Amino acid sequence: MKYVLFLVMILFSTQAVALNCEKQPTCEELNYSKEENPKCADNGYILCPYDQTYKKCVQYSCESLGFTKSDKNPWCKNIATCPNNPNYTLCTKASCDIGDVYYSDGSCGLVDDYNGSKIPVGVVFYITDGGYHGKVASLKAISSPWGLHGTDIKGLKGYNKTSIVLPLQQRDPDLFDGAKNTEIILQTETTKAECLNGTYTEDKELRYYQDYCIPTAALAVKAYFPEGVDEHDPLVGVGHWYFPALGELMDMYGYDPALVTEEDGTSGMTGTTKEIIEKTLNTLKTKGFTAITSFDDWSIGTWSSTSHHSGYAWTLRFTTGIRYGDGDKSGGSPVRPVLAF
Repeated sequence: MKYVLFLVMILFSTQAVALNCEKQPTCEELNYSKEENPKCADNGYILCPYDQTYKKCVQYSCESLGFTKSDKNPWCKNIATCPNNPNYTLCTKASCDIGDVYYSDGSCGLVDDYNGSKIPVGVVFYITDGGYHGKVASLKAISSPWGLHGTDIKGLKGYNKTSIVLPLQQRDPDLFDGAKNTEIILQTETTKAECLNGTYTEDKELRYYQDYCIPTAALAVKAYFPEGVDEHDPLVGVGHWYFPALGELMDMYGYDPALVTEEDGTSGMTGTTKEIIEKTLNTLKTKGFTAITSFDDWSIGTWSSTSHHSGYAWTLRFTTGIRYGDGDKSGGSPVRPVLAF
């Protein structure tokens, strides 16, 4: 009797296993492959237990994860080591330094560490709070009239040649707030019909409208977004860049406030920051990133959002460091968008 019961138990158990048996997955269904993964580290594969001609990468190479071999101790506060190779490190700092490449994800780093894994959008030219905040110059400049020639812009602080020396020496905040200037300028616009008033023929109408009726440069900067970035990017897309003020252009070039002695000219201009920025731009070019406009590509003055009076604005010529207060707002000049972080 016991023998019969034992056979019944075995039969019942076998049927239960058969009822619960599931189809064995294939190696491909488990994300194994026969293809080589160029990003996989040495000895970074595991083999499929069902067919060992299939493998899966579980350890990606340090370089593909953004780690590099460069010494980061002089400038980085927080250094992470690649788990696959301790010779590779990554700076996890939030702070930046002048001359750093600024990337579309809000991070920054030495240009020598650029490896194509991120999208460069600018170069850091000014820092505060130990580099945790600062300003970024776009990699490319755009050409545009200033616009609103002959229009008095309500709320925009202007500086004539006799009133700008002391503010430059004292770093008057209004001379370094292009973001505020941009918003004020954008609020000033006349309708096409009112501005043209039937005076100009159709072939001259568009140019006249751009030069005299609308804030053309401010609008161009507000619509700017870097090459390779989606225009709706929440960090560096459309609407995040602004039209820099004269003081910001001077910071971009490099200047010593204590050495400013005249309104026009080069007094106080050192060129130290421009030299650092140009080195970053040139290195990016050698690494294959070509969406760049050099600061010396134009020999004419770069527009600032700082007004001189209704018909003129302040410009800075980056080839020489000369600042002028008599840039005709109806003339086309380069504009270098700026981003604050």
